[in-house]
Amino acid sequence: MKINRLFEIVYLLLDKDRITARELADRFEVSTRTIYRDVEDLSAAGIPIYMSKGKNGGISLLPDYVLNKTLLTEEEKINILSALQSLNAIDESSVDDTLSKLSVFLGDKNQGFYEIDFDNWGSLIKDQFEKSKQAIISKRLLSFDYLSSLNKRSKRTVEPYKLWFKEKNWYLKAYCLKKKELRIFRFSRMRNVSIEDVKFTNRNIDLSIYPDNKCISRAIKILMRVEKEAAYRVLDEFSERDIVENQDGSFIVTMNFLEDEWVYSYILSFGSFATVIEPLSIKNIIRQRLEDSIKNYL
Repeated sequence: MKINRLFEIVYLLLDKDRITARELADRFEVSTRTIYRDVEDLSAAGIPIYMSKGKNGGISLLPDYVLNKTLLTEEEKINILSALQSLNAIDESSVDDTLSKLSVFLGDKNQGFYEIDFDNWGSLIKDQFEKSKQAIISKRLLSFDYLSSLNKRSKRTVEPYKLWFKEKNWYLKAYCLKKKELRIFRFSRMRNVSIEDVKFTNRNIDLSIYPDNKCISRAIKILMRVEKEAAYRVLDEFSERDIVENQDGSFIVTMNFLEDEWVYSYILSFGSFATVIEPLSIKNIIRQRLEDSIKNYL
């Protein structure tokens, strides 16, 4: 259709400073005369397009056209592109084209100023994320098996509403049809996730409210001493406000994590370089885990 060709010509000119009528004619499989008529139509529609002759001639847009057609500030453009770049790290297939087109539209041709790599999620977590996202977009029920902190498996069917990242973990905020209330589900505990054919209508619920449910443990403050031999982990994994360096080179770190198996495993991953100071309940759990581990080697 002609309107599609006109739009694509503008899109190409936003991406390239100049393009010849012959190149456009070959691309759209029309005559150069047709391209000239397209240029006239675009000009009549108010698009600042012009043609120049000679060795370096061709069809172009006025240099300031890209910037003039947007009301966004430079900072706002960077924020939009940065947000898309972060999404691109999670789901390249659906965002990459959008990012490419919007970068051209906003006149931004740099490569972005940061990069996020979620490869260490593993395929399992990425699969949960992708299916949850698709279910939210299509407003379809999501079904899965869910493992509790006690390793008890239950079948859940939910209305998915929001992907939530908190304290180094991804969660799904959803209305659980079994429990008939808003629940939070951790991706790493979701198994056999599938998108159902049944669609749902959004409920009038406040997703900003932290639900008092059993699917997620409450955050707990943990103080831990870390020896100087593990300084690289302290510097890499904790913010400056959560670190106190001792005179002997060791550290006292403060953690506010959701208490579950992951936290226990995380503390134990420091080996002999870390000691829980408080709370006593966590300290006792770690001690018991270590004693049980030693028994495995006796």
